[in-house]
Parts: sequence; structure tokens; C-alpha cells
Amino acid sequence: MSDQRMHILIVDDNESSLATLEAYLTMLGHTPKKARNGKEALAMVAKSPPDLILLDLIMPGINGFEVCRRLKSDSKTYKIPIIAVTGLQDRESNVKAIEAGVDSFLTKPIDEIILKAHINSFAKMRQLDRELEASRNELNTIGEYHRRVAPGRSSTKELIGISPSIKEVRNRINMVKDSQVPVLILGESGVGKQLVAEAIHWEGKHASEPFVQINCSGLQENLLESELFGHAMGAFTGATHSKKGLIEVAGRGTLFIDELGDMNLVAQSKILLVLDSGLFRRLGDPVERKANARIIAATNQDLDQAIKEGRFRSDLYYRLNVFEIHVPPLRKRKEDIPLLVEYFLAYSSLSTRPDKKFAAEAMEILQEYYWPGNVRELRNVVERAIVFSGENETISPQHLPPNLLKNTNKKSSSGSLAPFVMSQSSRYLTLKEVELRYIREVLKNENGNRTRTARILGISRSTLKKKISENPSLKRLVGQL
Repeated sequence: MSDQRMHILIVDDNESSLATLEAYLTMLGHTPKKARNGKEALAMVAKSPPDLILLDLIMPGINGFEVCRRLKSDSKTYKIPIIAVTGLQDRESNVKAIEAGVDSFLTKPIDEIILKAHINSFAKMRQLDRELEASRNELNTIGEYHRRVAPGRSSTKELIGISPSIKEVRNRINMVKDSQVPVLILGESGVGKQLVAEAIHWEGKHASEPFVQINCSGLQENLLESELFGHAMGAFTGATHSKKGLIEVAGRGTLFIDELGDMNLVAQSKILLVLDSGLFRRLGDPVERKANARIIAATNQDLDQAIKEGRFRSDLYYRLNVFEIHVPPLRKRKEDIPLLVEYFLAYSSLSTRPDKKFAAEAMEILQEYYWPGNVRELRNVVERAIVFSGENETISPQHLPPNLLKNTNKKSSSGSLAPFVMSQSSRYLTLKEVELRYIREVLKNENGNRTRTARILGISRSTLKKKISENPSLKRLVGQL
């Protein structure tokens, strides 16, 4: 193979040895060069460093010991492997050669099979060294990406809006971005909790370190713990090798735990230990390890209620709740909708016209809608409207989803809260009832397609599956569609 061919310098004052080694190395496919004394060898190395040196130790003038010492003490040549070729058998000479920096020995007369094995070994080491250097360069590139590219993409600039509530979110990000304290981000599905976590990371002092995230929703207990903390070989069936957890991968950067409310109690206790002591153990490994990452967590659940129901640890909640950021729902910052729409139009890959815009009537419908799916739902609506409007410059009401139009047509004296009031009793629906009604509507509009429904709702497919399985009316609906 071409990557195993080496430039080899033979240093010997014996012409016969030089000729024999030159012929053999050429036959093996290498490129040999010859030096007849130490002075000549040093000059040749300085001009063009070889991949390997075969060095006779006993020579007139500058002997092999001195050649080795000079090369190994020079920062430009110390990595060149040197094989000492010698007829000396005494212990003192061997010790002297090792002290000079010799990497390996061959005794005269040279056994060609052993020589070949030595050369192949150094050739493999050279290849590994090249691969290691390539990996270092790749890591440097990733580090440069973290420092320069990502901060421009994931920052408070991405938190579009002029409303007081979104300005407050930006202010709180600036307050905590350079801190090591844990952060708890609260808000409904689709409001942009991950965007807030990314902005905290990329705008702060952790920006040159990794940003690692995990979504707890739908992960089984063992799998979640393995992903978070890693595992030792043999820790469970299928664990054929040890693995680092994300908390190690994050290093001194940020570990973002999304859907925290879905985390099981066992994993919660281990995260609490990390926050309290900075220590953790891989699954099946008794060794305690140090965690250096800053933890940011997010949830759309009511953790106070989860604590009452015994699904969430109160001590973990208090430990995480050192610094809290509430991301407002879109219905509470409707003045931001035109700016968000403009942003989605400008950066959508679906648009074939840079001048595409929403008609005033269509924008009015967007601003009157309740947006239970928040910003994520708005983005989906804009992208759908781009597709349905085709080559038209203006997006009209007819290009909007039917559920938006239906909601607008059913307005009553209750205004935008009408869909969330029981007509018989005029009482407001509970949040759980609102969620159920919205899931039913989206499932109907998407003809039971769970993937599209989950995307519109801003939840994972596994979370939607769980909600359907827990509600008989949703089960019946899915069976009918």
C-alpha cells in the first residue's frame, strides 16, 4: 500500500552493508538514501527529514550515539524513529544507545524478516500519527465552529420580537450567560425553549465548548441513564463496550436536558447528585467521575403539580430552580407575529419568491388565532402557506389551514377565547381539556397522520402516541380516521 512506503536513511561506513540494505529496501517498495558517516547523515536529515533511520553505532568521526543524541534533542527531528544497527552485544553499549534515544535495535548480521517487521511496525505508527493529527485538526475546526459560526446562528438575535415579555427573556439570558449556575426554562410546547438554551450557551463564556442536548421524552429508563451518564462494558445486555455519557461529552460546555418533566425518578436522583457534588458514575462502573458541564433544563409541564403527584423530586426542582426563565406563549405577545412571519418568509427554503408577503386579511387571521402550538405552529402555518400560494406574490386567507379559518369564523362575544369555553355552561375549559380538544382537531385535519400531527403540536411522535393511548376518546378517533 502506498501509505506504507517510507523514505529511509541508511547510515553506515561499510559500503557492502549500505548496498545490501539499499537493495533490500528497494525490493520492499521503500525509498532508501545512503550516508557514509555521521556528519553526512546530519546534513541529509537537515535538508530532507526521512521517515526512518537505520543507524550504525560504531563509525569514525561523529559516531551513531552522537548522531542519535543530536537528532533526538532537536524539536524538528526528535520524532524520526531510529533503529540502531550494531554488532555490539555488551550491556553498557545497549544502555548508552537507549540513553541517546534509540527507538529499536537490530544486530549484525541483519535478519531480513526481522528488519521487515520493524519497518512495518514503524510504518503503522506513522499512519496512526497522521490519523491522530487529522483528528486534532478536525477538533480544532469544530472548536472554531463553536467560537465563530454557531454564536451567529443561535443567539438572542434569533428570539424575534419587540414585546416586553420577549425583551425580558433576552435580559435574563444576558444575566445568566456567563454564569455556571443551573438554569430552568419553562414554557409551553413550541415557544422556543431550546432557542433560549442555545442563546445562553453561544453568547456566554461557554461558547468555545460543546453544547450537548438530550430529550427525555419517550426514552426508557436504562436508555436514558446510559445516554446521560454512559456505561461500562457488560453493564447490561448488548453493552459490548464502554461508552461516555453526554455529561462527559459536554466537557466544560453545556448539557441541555429537554422535556425534564418526563425524566424518571432514578435519573432525577443521579442528576441531583451531579448538581450537589459534581460527581457521577457510569452504569455498571463503581468509579466516580467529575462532571464539569453547566446544566440547563427545560419543560412544558407544571412541575409543582408533578411534585404533588410524586412524579418529580422536589429537591431536584429547588436545585434546578436557581435561575428560572419563563418563555411566554405566542398568544401573549401577538405584536411579535408580523415580525416572526417576516422572518420565516425570509429564511424559508420553500419560498421561490423573495417578495412573497401576507395579505392584510391573512395577517389579521394570524393575529386573531389562539396559537396553542405557539411559534412552532406559526412556522408550520407560514411554510404551508408558502407551498399553497405557489408563485403568487401574496398569501391570502385561502392559503391558510382550515382550522385557522374555522376558528376565525366562530368568533363570538368571548373573542379569541371562544374555542376554549364550554357552550352549555359557559365555563372555561381546563388546560387538559384544551390540550385534548386541540389534539383532536389537529388529528382530524391531518386525517390521523401522527407524524404530521406531532410536528404541528410541537411534540415527539412517542409523546403523541402516549397521549392517545391514555385517552379513550382519542383512541376511538384514531380508529375511525
